[in-house]
Amino acid sequence: APKFPHPAIIQRALRHWARTHASGNPDSRILHTALFSLERMAAGGLFDHLGGGFCRYSTDEQWMIPHFEKMLYDNGPLLWLNTAAWCISKDTCYKDAVTETAAWVMREMQSAAGGYYSALDADSEGVEGKFYVWTPDAVTALLDERDYALFASRYGLDKPANFEGQWHLHAYRNYTELAETFGSDENVIRDRLLAARIKLFNAREHRVHPGLDDKILTAWNGLMIGGMAHAGYKLDNTTYIESAASAADFIYRHLWQNQRLLATARHEHAHLNAYLDDYAFMISGLIELLQARWDSKWLHWAQQLADILIEQFEDKSSGGFYFTSHDHEQLIQR
Repeated sequence: APKFPHPAIIQRALRHWARTHASGNPDSRILHTALFSLERMAAGGLFDHLGGGFCRYSTDEQWMIPHFEKMLYDNGPLLWLNTAAWCISKDTCYKDAVTETAAWVMREMQSAAGGYYSALDADSEGVEGKFYVWTPDAVTALLDERDYALFASRYGLDKPANFEGQWHLHAYRNYTELAETFGSDENVIRDRLLAARIKLFNAREHRVHPGLDDKILTAWNGLMIGGMAHAGYKLDNTTYIESAASAADFIYRHLWQNQRLLATARHEHAHLNAYLDDYAFMISGLIELLQARWDSKWLHWAQQLADILIEQFEDKSSGGFYFTSHDHEQLIQR
């Protein structure tokens, strides 16, 4: 503790496994490491079990109590990773994480103009986590006795409080264990828990929401475009692909000016020269979008961005790339 998701490391692990699998000698240990990490995050309090989306990091070693801020730059890559994990394993825990996170992104993090917002605050009414936590009394007011017992067993309301005298939802028991305990079919358990979560979500919507950071950052949009497009392609969901395309179109219309990217926009006012990650992540996002739905416009733009990245950021003498472009404003240290 603290534990951060570090999506790039898990993606590296999955790519390594894919190469070893293709060679006929799959590295099952690294696959287990990646899938187990993703499964524990999706089951833990790092994940919002009512509204979808992952928080920034866990304050403990069990992914239980997060810093409640939700960042776009985490959720885009985690969408990609959980989609990949579902494709590999067909375990519904990953697919659930994808569908619930994608729903949250489109519901709360996408502007009417198409771009994705940056983050949700950890606090509401000046208190961290206040929007997310529960008490048994609050839950029993929403569920009947039978469903409360099931919900409490799944999410820990039958255990001691885990966050400042209140309960933050953390999935302690899986559907198979619950089906055995409650003498029911797994699908029935899933349906009952879904109905219960919808009731809690609807009640939570009446609370004061955390603040929204409504900046639209080019680099982070590139990450989310990639995650949404990949999820839409692999789950055959055109709504996700449309969402990604809308965000790409926003960046193209508002942050692509004079054949160069800008880094940030708010209320459609764009400014600041873009950095290396703006170009790299937009290229990556466009490649995912092209795999989901071909459009020569996006291919042409990705090629333009790649040409500029090499022309403006490459260190031709020592190798590698600078974070700022050759024509960026003069800084103390480049």
